[in-house]
Amino acid sequence: MKARLLLGGYLLFSAFVVQASERWFEIEMIIFERAPDSQLQEQFPEQVTPIRLGRNIDLVTPKFAPSIAALLPSLTLCYDNAALNQSIANASQAWQAGFKLFCHQETQPLAWQRKSIFPEFLLNTIVPLPNRIAPQLSGSGMFKGVPYLAESTAFGLTEVAERLRRQRQHQVLLHTVWRQAPVTERRAIPSRWFAGENFTERFDYWGQPNEQSSPTTNPINNSATALTEINSVDVLEQIASRRAQLAAGVTLDQPTTAANETNANQNQVNLPNDVWQLDGLFKLHLDHYLFVNTDFNLRRLVGESLHSINVKQSRRVISGEIHYLDHPHLGIILQIRRFTPPAPEVVENSLATLAPSPIQ
Repeated sequence: MKARLLLGGYLLFSAFVVQASERWFEIEMIIFERAPDSQLQEQFPEQVTPIRLGRNIDLVTPKFAPSIAALLPSLTLCYDNAALNQSIANASQAWQAGFKLFCHQETQPLAWQRKSIFPEFLLNTIVPLPNRIAPQLSGSGMFKGVPYLAESTAFGLTEVAERLRRQRQHQVLLHTVWRQAPVTERRAIPSRWFAGENFTERFDYWGQPNEQSSPTTNPINNSATALTEINSVDVLEQIASRRAQLAAGVTLDQPTTAANETNANQNQVNLPNDVWQLDGLFKLHLDHYLFVNTDFNLRRLVGESLHSINVKQSRRVISGEIHYLDHPHLGIILQIRRFTPPAPEVVENSLATLAPSPIQ
């Protein structure tokens, strides 16, 4: 057992040594939107430029929607029997709200739907994201050996962000600091950033309004109306015609809607699930010099329509200097600073306590 601990400790120590030898940087980024000029007639693109996520480093989602998969199995079902269901129904609303925080509420599969003889639970482990994300984004600052959010005391461009906030024509959407060790462009993985307002409930990714189901005051009459409409179409005659064509060896053409559905499914691959005011990718790579590639979509609500502006830029940057990536609609301020990872003294002390005493 002690040998395993020593081996694991030495491996951890070697990993810290490798990480300490890497060139780590601290990246501070401010992204702000320029308000449109009322005297100018802006021209927005008719189609949305999709940003495919693919492999990326997401530091925002764990901050606002952490995984609760380990917590849910320890909870019990809310309505596991009729007696409990009756007691909850007779309780006050305030008590019911408190009780529901400590139990499962997802609809469970019926007996004939289960694939195993043992109880199965359908658990929703995804926490919904908020309707809006505040501009300033920071983390615990604990060094993890992988890209991570820095602590709030690491912000060095706070005064610049405050100046932007005081200007009416600018809106700061994101101000964050994170740390990472850049690699070559071929190995670099972009980080994903999103902020501002969440338009998911109102629009889809392509900026089209979501279809709202109209309220049904009389479901019986609505069902009867739908049934009448279905019966008005001579479905049996169409089936007989199709069978006659198949019997005659005639090749039946696929409806055009099938191809449209296939294209629509392909268009949804690797797209974000939510529609944010700001959403995109940031890639930092090191090839003798530091290079930055940004690809962001800015959503702007104009009347009842949601327009999208794609801002894609590349720049060679110098550590320590403040860089400004300009665009008529979106501005990005960057400062990349050298960062020294913490020394592995803690690991060394841990190894010393695990090491066996010398034989006298």
